[in-house]
Amino acid sequence: MANTYSALLAQYMYKDRCTIARQVETTDDIGADVYEMKDIYTDVPCKLGQTGQSSMNGQSTDRAFMIQDHLRLSLPVEYDVKENDIITIQHKGQTFVMRSDTPFKYMSHQEISLFRISEA
Repeated sequence: MANTYSALLAQYMYKDRCTIARQVETTDDIGADVYEMKDIYTDVPCKLGQTGQSSMNGQSTDRAFMIQDHLRLSLPVEYDVKENDIITIQHKGQTFVMRSDTPFKYMSHQEISLFRISEA
């Protein structure tokens, strides 16, 4: 039954595409251990949705207020998304670069809260 739901989600809901990247440990050219961003998955079918409006969290500097953006991403359950992965989403001609929270997995799909903190 889960395969039927997954197929329907893929056919009717997943109109967006995303790339999932994370920091991985590697060795540089002189042999030192370093971390670099690496694309883990590319061209993943997904659905981007909004969970609420952007908000100012009360924190500010002498230059700007900090704004938090929160979105929700739905995608097939077989992708192993980790907390703090960087997800670049192509949605209706727009590009969003967000950080992931812990995925919530269902039998048919998974939902991931995304966030970005920026200055205004």
